[in-house]
Amino acid sequence: MNLLPQHIAGFLVVLATSQLALAPESHGADAEDGFRPIFDGRSLAGWETPEGRYWTIEDGAITGRITPEQPCTINQYLVWTGGELADFELKLKSRLNGQGGINNGFQFRSRLLPDHDVCGYQVDNNLQTPWLVRLYDEFGRHTLAMRGERAAFNALNQRTASPLPESAGTAWFKLEEWHEYHLVCRGSRISLHVDGRLAAEVDDHDPHRAEAQGILALQLHSGPPTVVQFKDIRLKILKPAASPTPPPTVSPALERLQQEAVAWWSLDTGGHGAKPPLRHIPGWDQFELNVRPSGPGARANTKIVTLDGAHFETEPSFPLTSGPFTVFIRAFQPKGPWNAALLAKPGQDGTAGLRWFFDDLPETPGPDLVLELGGPAGKASVHAPLMSTNPAAWMDLVARCDGRTLALFIDGERRASAEGSGSWNSSGQPLLLAAERQGDRVVRHVRGEMETTAVWSRALSDEEIRTLTQPARGEGP
Repeated sequence: MNLLPQHIAGFLVVLATSQLALAPESHGADAEDGFRPIFDGRSLAGWETPEGRYWTIEDGAITGRITPEQPCTINQYLVWTGGELADFELKLKSRLNGQGGINNGFQFRSRLLPDHDVCGYQVDNNLQTPWLVRLYDEFGRHTLAMRGERAAFNALNQRTASPLPESAGTAWFKLEEWHEYHLVCRGSRISLHVDGRLAAEVDDHDPHRAEAQGILALQLHSGPPTVVQFKDIRLKILKPAASPTPPPTVSPALERLQQEAVAWWSLDTGGHGAKPPLRHIPGWDQFELNVRPSGPGARANTKIVTLDGAHFETEPSFPLTSGPFTVFIRAFQPKGPWNAALLAKPGQDGTAGLRWFFDDLPETPGPDLVLELGGPAGKASVHAPLMSTNPAAWMDLVARCDGRTLALFIDGERRASAEGSGSWNSSGQPLLLAAERQGDRVVRHVRGEMETTAVWSRALSDEEIRTLTQPARGEGP
């Protein structure tokens, strides 16, 4: 099960229920305009991180520090515990120093992932670049608007941009020196001023990626020695955040199946904090996390991962070995016929092991769902044509091996079965999700959307498999 560590689970409750924890001190003229400080200048009260060793208070500023003696290989975040923010204005002063073209920033309207990483909107700084600051989408679309740009995303996620004359040319500020950011989030429009000048602006109308509310977090980016500082952090609420949508409720039967699974991965978090561990490869540029699903059969109030050349891998010790198993994947391919590997585990010495994939077999019209096992007695396989389903809609896919037969299910219905022993050539190599390995290459990537993957070390019954395809209460049809 992909369970959150206790300290993170408790923190999420705080985010969902706490009121705005604003420091009591006024801040000059800003207090008259509705701004109140959310950093007291003396302590980290009101801010949370599981890695406190990276964060201190120096010179009246929140300070994140990486040194040779204390390296940092994973991005660190200091999260404000005052609750989610919707429409607001934020003012803060920052400076960034270190070795090379280091990167830092702060997240807003973002999501805290199970391992305390963060995805979503970001004000992003980069030393040794001509643009220095941009509006960004962490683990998402990446650049939203560079300094000097006014950008817009339409409902199809198509980006257009025009220049901002007032921020063109050489930057009027230095990241190494104190400078003030003034961020305004009002509905779909996000505006960033630096030292009083409009630097970048985004109008985001993509219903699958735009976020109306989320957390605020300061970033210490992994990398070489770095010192990043934040002070005079002031907030004005324009529209309070709505209460977070409660998670969908599941039936007792589905909850039992989730608890019995060797792994139940909600892929919208990209494997962050997953148990057993799940890595996304490559690291950032061929997938998006935390996206609302699209297409026929999409469930409301859910999030998914989009894949375009990336895949997932387990640890080599992942316990899917020769013997009975059941695998469940909920996926959607919006760009046409399927021709990709859903799940694969190579056999010993590169021999055939377990392959579950889509292909267009010559003996049937249209694409087919195929399960193939390579064992001591040779290959066993079963395939199910997709003629009777809509391959351009969301599908609940199940592959089952009970030791005597192989079976394939689509949307809870058994579509094909064939004789096949449960003895197959398992190996100590990782299990691949959304791709397969051919020699030294990873090929046949899924280019689409995936919501959930689950694995059991036994054969589920037909009734249990139908339970997997029933939406949880609160997800919608």
